[in-house]
Amino acid sequence: MIIKRKDLAVIAELRQFIEENACYDISIGVLCKRSGFNRTKLQEGFSQLFGLTIHVFIFQLRMDKARSLLADTDEPIKMIAGKCGYKSISSFSRAFTSKHRLSPNEFRKTLIKK
Repeated sequence: MIIKRKDLAVIAELRQFIEENACYDISIGVLCKRSGFNRTKLQEGFSQLFGLTIHVFIFQLRMDKARSLLADTDEPIKMIAGKCGYKSISSFSRAFTSKHRLSPNEFRKTLIKK
């Protein structure tokens, strides 16, 4: 698929919107309405332009924020989970562990030792 110049700007704006709102539940449907693109055009265009699917991009943003909050604050993990867009601590912990190979608690403990 060839991305048109005007569509590039729309996809870039969507990326910024996602970056600013990654902690909220952003569905593909919402992004389609916002962009005026159908699901296929949106997902293929985003992947082609940024090399990641929308879901992976959101996941990475959330995990980066989680890592930063775990390292730089003493906030409870439950609060950090919520700030990163997770409704349950267990789903947050699974996601964090899959990304970093350490649970949020283990990650914090490694920082304390340093």
